Order: sequence, then C-alpha cells, then structure tokens
Amino acid sequence: MKVIEITETIDTLADYANSQEVIILTRNGQAIATLTPLKFDQNIDNISGDFREMIEENQSRKKTELETTFYQLVEQWRGETRGVSSTEQLSMHSAYQQIIGMGSDVIPMLLRELERNSGRWFWALKSITREDPVTPEQQGKTKEMIESWLNWGRKNGYIL
Repeated sequence: MKVIEITETIDTLADYANSQEVIILTRNGQAIATLTPLKFDQNIDNISGDFREMIEENQSRKKTELETTFYQLVEQWRGETRGVSSTEQLSMHSAYQQIIGMGSDVIPMLLRELERNSGRWFWALKSITREDPVTPEQQGKTKEMIESWLNWGRKNGYIL
C-alpha cells in the first residue's frame, strides 16, 4: 500500500496509473480517497455475457450502417457518372471522395466491388491504403490490376 499526501501543488497521479497496489490519498494527514487497482482483461471472451452481447450488437449495427452508406454512395457514383470515361472525373466525384473518406473500414467492400463489378476503385484503394500492388507492366490492363489488388487483399487479410 502506498500513501500519497496531496499538497498545495497537486501531485500528478499519472506516475501511479499502472500501479498494482492500493493507493491512499491524504490531505493534511487525513485519508480522502483510496484507489484500488483495476484488473481489466481486454479479451472479449472474458467479458460477461450481457455486456459482450451489447458490444457485438453495437459492432454489428455499425458495420451494417457502414455497408449501407458505402453501397448508397456506390449507387450514387454509378448513377451520376454513367458515360464518363475520365478516371480523374470519376475519382473526383463527390460520392467517390466520400467513400475514400470512410477510410480503411471500406477496404473489404472496395475489393468485393472490384471483384464482382470491376469498376474504377484503384484510385480509392491507393488513397486509403497508401499502397499500390500494381506493377508498371500491369498499368492499363484492368484484369491484371484487379488481380493484383485482390492478391494484395488476400495477403493483408481483407479477403478470406
């Protein structure tokens, strides 16, 4: 057990944040608080059933909301860019940019779209991942570019 006297200049408790022993805070020699160490297991399997269900439901709801938003933006992008062939115009479209703004959570969906519907998702994938698995020899060869991204997705755990 540690006893810490709180003085005029309040001592920082950060030094004791990871302490595994009981800490008693005192002021003028009188105990004003007792701090006991928390034991927290970050493994979701050890969290009580109700709480775990709540977490899983929340994660599922967020995933559903993310997918709904993603596919709404994809449909908007497709609808508003029919007949557009310029990669720059396609990539600078508001819906496309919003998809990029959704970040790494949409990588699996982008790869799925690429695999199922082709599309021009290379720019989005490069922007989000900051990687480009497409070799110079593959540039302009859509099927090879798609295959490179799908291989990248498998290698990085985005595609099972």
